[in-house]
Amino acid sequence: MEEKMRVHIEKLFEDAPKTRKAFELKEELLANSQERYQDLVANGVKTEDAFKNVISSIGNVSELFRDLEERTPEDRMEFETRTKKYAVVKTAAVGLYFFSVVLFLACGLIDQFFYYNVDLTSIGLIMMLLLSIIPTCMLVYINSIYPKYKRSNDTVVEEFKEWKNTSRNTKSVKGAAIFAGWSLILVLYFVISFATFAWYVTWIIFLVGACIHAIIELLFRLKDLKS
Repeated sequence: MEEKMRVHIEKLFEDAPKTRKAFELKEELLANSQERYQDLVANGVKTEDAFKNVISSIGNVSELFRDLEERTPEDRMEFETRTKKYAVVKTAAVGLYFFSVVLFLACGLIDQFFYYNVDLTSIGLIMMLLLSIIPTCMLVYINSIYPKYKRSNDTVVEEFKEWKNTSRNTKSVKGAAIFAGWSLILVLYFVISFATFAWYVTWIIFLVGACIHAIIELLFRLKDLKS
């Protein structure tokens, strides 16, 4: 039966593009199908019924062939355009974060060396927090471009498409979380340093940032293992 299953899957991939991704997907699909078949047989299902069950659960693999093809010049151009857009928005967000920090520091320095009737340090802090809303919204936008995929049935093809979409979104969310964490660490470093002038101690904040980074990486890896 397992050889019959291999022949069936080989036939499904006759029209697949001759790429490394297509070969890897075929081998993975074959391994998963054989594993399911063996589990069903071990649970007392007849070999013929187990074979039919596994074959019917594969689904329409032709839907995946487009993703397995080598990118055309048009596809590469679209991908590059999207990548550039992502880079521009992310760079602008970083610039706004740094500008908000510089604005706060400038207000603090002016308030320290010049006398005014208003508390410029507090005003700078409020303006920094308000300005930080804009780049945060920008990052949330570019990380929500891809909607969450909901599979229409329980076939292997739908599971693969759902996994691919989830993996892409997970990487995007992890990147945004790490970036936001380091931005917060940088802001706290300057705020605490200028408030206390304890520069010889405040550098420890960056060690805290490294710990937060490691925790974020660990949490996402644990999530991948569970899924």
